[in-house]
Amino acid sequence: MLLTVADENIPHVGQAFGSIGDVCVLNAESITDKVCANADILLVRSVTRVDQSLLSQSRVRFVGSATAGIDHIDKAYLRKQGVQFAHAAGSNADSVVEYVLSALIRLSALKMRPLAGLTLGIVGCGNIGSRLAVRAPAFGLHTLKNDPPLANAGHSGYVDLETILTNSDIITLHVPGSSDTFHLIEKSALQSMNPGVWLLNTSRGTVIDSIALSEVLDTGRIGATVLDVWENEPIPDLELLQKVTLGTPHIAGHSMDGRLQGTVMLYRAVTDYFRIQPSWDFERILQQDLPPPISIDPEPSSTWLNRLVRRLYDIRTDDTRMRTLLNTSHDQVAGKFRRLRRNYPSRRAFDRHRVTGTPSSRLRTVRDGLRVVCQ
Repeated sequence: MLLTVADENIPHVGQAFGSIGDVCVLNAESITDKVCANADILLVRSVTRVDQSLLSQSRVRFVGSATAGIDHIDKAYLRKQGVQFAHAAGSNADSVVEYVLSALIRLSALKMRPLAGLTLGIVGCGNIGSRLAVRAPAFGLHTLKNDPPLANAGHSGYVDLETILTNSDIITLHVPGSSDTFHLIEKSALQSMNPGVWLLNTSRGTVIDSIALSEVLDTGRIGATVLDVWENEPIPDLELLQKVTLGTPHIAGHSMDGRLQGTVMLYRAVTDYFRIQPSWDFERILQQDLPPPISIDPEPSSTWLNRLVRRLYDIRTDDTRMRTLLNTSHDQVAGKFRRLRRNYPSRRAFDRHRVTGTPSSRLRTVRDGLRVVCQ
């Protein structure tokens, strides 16, 4: 009988892996070397560092991370020990794209600046950035793409970072956390951006030099800033939080559908590795509690899209939740930040929604950009 130790923040993990053996579901802080000692399978999220100190005394044969990023995994150690590894690359990509689009529509309303005609610079064109580049034109956005690994591999259509910085009205970051991307956006990069630029980061907090960002925000050079990730998580810079336009607690990829897809990907990898016949019916879960059809008053037409997106996902709610940290004592910030992520409310993927009465002028935006079903 296989024993799985799993982070409780992995949706339906007990139900899924209970079909193949025993499951011990714990909060991330409780996943220790002693807990892992008798486990065959370890399933984590990004807050658990998986390395020799965690696994040296264990019999773990399979490690899975229900995340796209893997900077918390010592892959070299796992290879050396012959431990199989899998992660959920791309599982939450659409969720992050939907977060970015929601943020842009919110900023458009706040700044009274239409998205159509603006240039969107996408830094990092993996699972998330590439999907955003496909959907952005439905909003009238022009795109510039930067991804040195893809460009060096011979793929066309990419520009250097300097071109992104100096020619974009909006810059959004979708790169992995690594030594190559540490403080990729530092003071000189911030200062070379177009005045009034909108800057979004949903990748890793270390990609931006947060001290430099805070200083540049004081100058008014940056028109709007949206941060979902923070240096020194789970203790974000609260002074920086006060200065950003929208701040959220690392939940861009936390749609119910995206997170469940991560569980599905790990379940398939485990059953394949151990040659177990899959029996968990995850499709039934995805069909449960589908949102009711949305109907939006057509007038005023200028705010129709903003009102629709607020019904799909109102980013203001997460910003409000994040700002409760400002009234929290320093020694309790980390715990509260973790709880904001752990107790995140259910949010459905946009393609699980249906909207009635879409104005003809908005059909392309809703269908191709938001990917909401129009009835």
